[in-house]
Parts: sequence; structure tokens; C-alpha cells
Amino acid sequence: MKVIEVEGRTSDDATKKALAELGIRDASKVNVEVIDQGKSGIFGFGVSRPAKVRIYYNEGGEDVGDKVREILETLLNKMDIEGTVKDIKEGETKVYVELDSKSSSGLIIGKKGKTLEALQFMVNLMINNATGSEKKIILDIEAYRDKREKALKKMSRDMAIKVVKSGRPLTLEPMNPLERRLIHLTLQNDKRVVTKSEGQGIYRKIRISPSSKK
Repeated sequence: MKVIEVEGRTSDDATKKALAELGIRDASKVNVEVIDQGKSGIFGFGVSRPAKVRIYYNEGGEDVGDKVREILETLLNKMDIEGTVKDIKEGETKVYVELDSKSSSGLIIGKKGKTLEALQFMVNLMINNATGSEKKIILDIEAYRDKREKALKKMSRDMAIKVVKSGRPLTLEPMNPLERRLIHLTLQNDKRVVTKSEGQGIYRKIRISPSSKK
């Protein structure tokens, strides 16, 4: 990703000048960082200090988001799954992709999100090989990730209550690193229990145990 800095009467003016200079019509294709909002002259006349913006852009004209869309729609087509890319939000380190499907959302998500995770893993590998980008591609559909997060938080609290009542540890189902981290964070302030990850690779689980502290 390339970077240029441009000055203008206002930050919007500087951004427009930068886009014109780069020959980019769609502002969503770049990331804009306002360095200085600038300062107007006395009584609003003139400019005592120009505004300055920093523009991050892809030199080849095709951003990672464009390639993600191409790869995803090709994959879904080859898998004979009805689905399209509804929206893409590309940041400096991550690309959030929202999928849409009228009939196959459950198929895309899979049991406990496993198909969605596998698809996301595959797309990340293909994007890295095709563009050299190290941006993390995050796939979502029908706000599944938000729903899954809320469900995991509730489940972890419910399991903690069971552990406290029984006095015996419980081991949760295997989870990916992000989900395990969510469980640890959810229960980190519950002094009645302690959490620990056990196992290897995709079979790694979280064990919730009664705290030894009285």
C-alpha cells in the first residue's frame, strides 16, 4: 500500500485533490487519515494554515477487497452454493466481508460456524498468495459472529455457575483461538473459577475449574 500527503483549504478539499491526483474516483478505495484540520483566517476569510491529509492507496488500482470479492464468488460458485458478497469494509489491517444468501446461509455457516471458518481460512491463504497482503480477512453472514459471541459469553457464564455449584471442573467443546480467548476474557474477573486451555491444534479446549482461593 502506497501513501501520499496532500494539503488543501479543508480536509475534504485536500482529499478531493488527492483523489484527482491519483485518478481514483471512488473514495471508498482509499483510506484517509486527517493529519491537520487546518485553520481559517481572521473572520473566516482566507486560510492561515492549510488542512493536510494522508492517503493510503493501492498502486495497482485493485485493492484487496476487490480480489476478495472475486475469489469468494468464484469459490461459492464452484461449491454450488448460492451466495454473493453484500458488503466489504477494508481497513489497514483487516478486511470485513459480509456475505448474503437467500437460501444457503445455514450451509455457508455450517455446524457451529465450522464451514464459515474453513471458508475464511481458505480465502486468507488465497489472498495472501495472490496479492502478498497480510490483511486478515473476516467473513460474516446474517450477523452470525455477533450472535455466536453473545451465545458463547452466556454459555461460559452458565458453565461457571455449574462448576461453582458442583465443585467439579468442566471441559468445553473444541474452539478456535478467537473463541477460546473470548471465554477467557468473559470469565477472567470471576474469582470463583479459573480457565485454562488444554489439548493441541483444532482439538484445543478450555477447562473451567473451581478457584482454589477461598
